[in-house]
Amino acid sequence: MNTIKQLLTEVNSIGLWGRIFGWGRVKNFIATAMAELEVLLDRATRYDVTLGELQEELSVSKAETRGKTEQLIGLEKTKATADAELSKLREEVSALRQENAVLKNEEEKRIRERDQAVGNLTKIQEKIQRDQDAFVAEQNQKEIARLENMKATWAKHQIGTAERIKSLCQKHTIQYLKEVPFKGEPDNTVVLCEEYIVFDAKSPASDDLGNFPTYLKSQAEKAIKYAKQENVKKDIFFVVPSNTLEHLSQFVYPHADHDVYIISADSLEPILLSLQKIEEYEYAKELTPDQRANICRVIGRFAHLAKRRVQVDNYFATQTIELAYACENYLPVEIMNDVKEYEKAEKLNPPQEKRVKNIPVGDIEKDTKKVQREAEGRGVNIDAEAVSKKIDDTPLHKE
Repeated sequence: MNTIKQLLTEVNSIGLWGRIFGWGRVKNFIATAMAELEVLLDRATRYDVTLGELQEELSVSKAETRGKTEQLIGLEKTKATADAELSKLREEVSALRQENAVLKNEEEKRIRERDQAVGNLTKIQEKIQRDQDAFVAEQNQKEIARLENMKATWAKHQIGTAERIKSLCQKHTIQYLKEVPFKGEPDNTVVLCEEYIVFDAKSPASDDLGNFPTYLKSQAEKAIKYAKQENVKKDIFFVVPSNTLEHLSQFVYPHADHDVYIISADSLEPILLSLQKIEEYEYAKELTPDQRANICRVIGRFAHLAKRRVQVDNYFATQTIELAYACENYLPVEIMNDVKEYEKAEKLNPPQEKRVKNIPVGDIEKDTKKVQREAEGRGVNIDAEAVSKKIDDTPLHKE
């Protein structure tokens, strides 16, 4: 193509002299151009064949392209729909991730709070268990101490009873026998109305008071060994500790040849005084029916008074102990510590008993009325019948 272009340019620009002297050069250009033209024609022939094939292929390609284009359009529409759905799903996933993060944080917070609550609950349970164990141990220790004190009191009961009876006999000029002229060895024996009256001290063998009534019943039957002796009074007295009376339901054991009375050490004095009153009569057969009735009435009132006094003392002792326990268990620790300090500073000094000094009933009555007037002056109404009724209504102290 370049040679043909050069030929055309040379022919257009050749002049006269060129045609004369440079025609050979033009001929060379023409020969070369003819060769190239043949090549071009050959190529054109081949191009026509190839062009037809290419056109057919192009038609096929166009058809395929249209199909592909339609398919591509469909795919693009599907892709657009899928992109929209994917975008929506991505938004949902993002929202779910945020929600999951919030829930995860809340769950972690809840787990921390639960762990903390469980830890606090465990500490509280441990503290409650420690406090309960300490309270149980303290109560057990108090109960052990109470039982030990009770056992110590019971162990000393026989000696204490003997000393008390000796003191009362000396106080009221009653004869006390260290050795008895009859068979047997009773704990204590006094002489009234020319009769030997036996006061045996009885106390539980252990802290189990359930068998104590059975023990007293058995001992009451065996007391016939004293009653059958000459000049021994048929009424035998068993002196028991005051703190065992609430566990007893029977205080008299009647038998064919003798009777046994269960009394406490607190009732020894009124009973001895009652028995001593009988000694004022030289011969019992000289007593009139009224005198006998009066004696029985006085003895009965003394016996009832002694039992009631023990009953009332036990009632108030129980209430006092319960109040002391309530103070220890319910008062705040700081207040209880101050209470204990004040308690240590307090001291009670009851009047001492002197053997050579009598206690006139008039003085006691005078002091009682004085206390009653002072109580009424302070607005306290002392109703003896109401107090007695309250004690009678208490199941533990009902006769």
